[in-house]
Formats: sequence, structure tokens, C-alpha cells
Amino acid sequence: MRTHLYIIAALVAPAGLCGAPKSDITAPQKRSETIELARTLLTTKPVETTDEEVAGKNPFNRVAPVVEVPAEAAPEAAPVINTSDRDLLLGMVESVTPSGTIRVGGTQYLLFGQKKLKIGDAIPIVFQGTNYELQLTGIERTSFTLRLNKEEITRPIKP
Repeated sequence: MRTHLYIIAALVAPAGLCGAPKSDITAPQKRSETIELARTLLTTKPVETTDEEVAGKNPFNRVAPVVEVPAEAAPEAAPVINTSDRDLLLGMVESVTPSGTIRVGGTQYLLFGQKKLKIGDAIPIVFQGTNYELQLTGIERTSFTLRLNKEEITRPIKP
């Protein structure tokens, strides 16, 4: 058994000694490229910003920066169109999309994902830049009723 080990050692040792040692040092050309890259990455570039720009971008600045809007760039006010409550309600109801209904105990709920609304709850809606609150006045198994002022509309839950 020992003879096998001696034979293997005798065959392997000269092969290891004959090989040229591998150097850990790279060529001078490659080293100079690496040093130049490190120099460019470590040099700082001068920042050309004013104190006002820095204060405007500072998240800890309590004073909001003043932004001036040129007079000609200001948008013109849209003309106010007098529409009835019924027309407004028809336009707003399209954005109300419940996911279903559920009955817990004796109370019917209208589901909007994880949110549950019952009869009498208000649904806040922004329509044409104005805030409105629609009242939920009725919930059936397949439909619901909304009211804006004195106008009511009944819609199906799944269109």
C-alpha cells in the first residue's frame, strides 16, 4: 500500500516542480489603466449650484421654495357650465366600481376591495376638479343606489 503512495508521489512531484510559478503581479500596462480609472472615479467635480437651489432641494427645509409662474403661462379658468345634479351624478357614477356585497348579521355592506360601506355612508369623489360626497342609500344583492343632493341613481355592481 505504501509503495503505491511512493509511486504516485514520485510521479506528481516533478510535474509540480517543472511548472512555471504564476505571478500575482499584472503587467504594467494593465496596472496603469486601473490606476487611471481609479483616479477618474475618485476625483470630485465642482458643484455649480446656488444656495437657493440647495435650500429648495433640502428635505429638511421648512420654508417652501417660491416658484414664480409667468403671467402668460398661467392656465385660463375653464368656463363654469351649470349642469344639473342628475348630469353630475351620471358622470360620477362611472368611477364608482364596487367589488361586491356582503351581509353580516342583518346589515348589508358594499365592498370596495378591503373597505366596507353600509347604507348611509358617504363616498368622496373628485369630479372635474370639484369634491363631491355621494350618499349610499341602498344596497341590494346585485345593485346599489347613490344620491347626490336630491337625485338618486341605481347601478349594477358588475357592469
